Amino acid sequence: MLWLGFALLALVALAFLLWPLLRHRQAEAGRKAHDLAVYRAQLDEVAQDLARGALTEAEAAAAKLEIQRRLLRADAAADPAAPRHAGRGIRITTMIALALVPLLGGGLYLTLGRPDAVEFNLVQARARAEREAQLRQDTERMIVQLRERLAAAPDRADGWLLLGRSLLLTERPAEAVDAFDRAIALQPAEAEAYALRAEALTLAADGSVTEAAQRDFRAVLERDPQHPGARYYLGLARLQQGDTRGAYDDWYALAADSPADAPWLETVHGRLRELAPRLGVALAQAIPQPKPAEAPGPDRSQVDAAQQMSESDRAEMIRGMVDRLAERLKENPDDADGWLRLARAREVLGETDAAREALRRAVALQPDRVDSRVALAFNLAGAAVKSRDPLPAEAVAEFRAVLQRAPSHAQALWFVGRGAYEAGDKAGAAEYWKRLLALLPPDSPEARELSERLSSLTR
Repeated sequence: MLWLGFALLALVALAFLLWPLLRHRQAEAGRKAHDLAVYRAQLDEVAQDLARGALTEAEAAAAKLEIQRRLLRADAAADPAAPRHAGRGIRITTMIALALVPLLGGGLYLTLGRPDAVEFNLVQARARAEREAQLRQDTERMIVQLRERLAAAPDRADGWLLLGRSLLLTERPAEAVDAFDRAIALQPAEAEAYALRAEALTLAADGSVTEAAQRDFRAVLERDPQHPGARYYLGLARLQQGDTRGAYDDWYALAADSPADAPWLETVHGRLRELAPRLGVALAQAIPQPKPAEAPGPDRSQVDAAQQMSESDRAEMIRGMVDRLAERLKENPDDADGWLRLARAREVLGETDAAREALRRAVALQPDRVDSRVALAFNLAGAAVKSRDPLPAEAVAEFRAVLQRAPSHAQALWFVGRGAYEAGDKAGAAEYWKRLLALLPPDSPEARELSERLSSLTR
């Protein structure tokens, strides 16, 4: 039935194409007869004008001569046999070609194509639509359950983050912003929460990187200066504001800092190629060489094998991976991200001192990188973070260094204030804690607790 429909459509299209050619001769003959009749009528009018005295003999003779010339040209226009036969040959050839096109196309498709693919693709599309509908339904159900759980336990920052991500998935960015607000209030040091809120703000503004989104992306870079999403969107903000050179420079730096297998690199390269002609940059120089690809992590088989190991064997395997990372860093000691990964791995293994040395290397390479300094400060603070023991002076100094680079860093404000309080400087403690209180939602438990501490300072 489907093929019969295709055949009928082809015949209708062919008829529209052939009809002008079939009626060409008839139209040509009609034009000739019309022209001859017009010129004969003009000769009669000249004779009548001469009889009435409207024209002189000389004027009438000149007019008749011109009309007779036109009459002869019109009468001879379609008479020669060769042009007529040539026109007929062209028309016949054209009609044959038009008829052969659908026949040859259909034959080639039946020979080389896949007539069953149409039905197969329809089935696939239907199945995909059903899966997407089911996924959306499951997501909506999960959102309802998340809201219920968060109503009972509103201090779960991870729950608010998950709710925000789910709302983004269902294309509700304005609602997602509210969820990320709650997550940031609970964990103001987490860069990812700021990045997600900024993305939600951008989506809610139909792709425009608003001032509020830019502030969040800058907050991300205060905590993680190499965050690719924040760097990309801040470049996009510059482009939207008309700063083409600034956008190009931002994206060029991002591409240069990205490993060759980074998933965002293709998008950034496309942007650079788009802007290069506007700035007079040759395409050959538009894209920088990326960094070498990072060493891959364990594959699925290695993970499964690790789960079957004993605790001691698993620890030995992890230690081997950490040692290999340390060996690579000896060959490439300027890799700040590598030192930070090594520090985290050392922390997992309980090697606090070795982790501290790796963190010092990361901070030395990138002194303005906030996340490295925060990690070093917590490492230096040790158990005092969760106990009543006084904070080590070196840890307080590192938190102060964080505030120099990120003045609104909530954790740093808390611990520097605590350090001042433990040193007997109540005025200094009050100064930092008041700055922190201004960052917290007024009705949050953290704000109430901090207000009580500030009140106690004046007693």
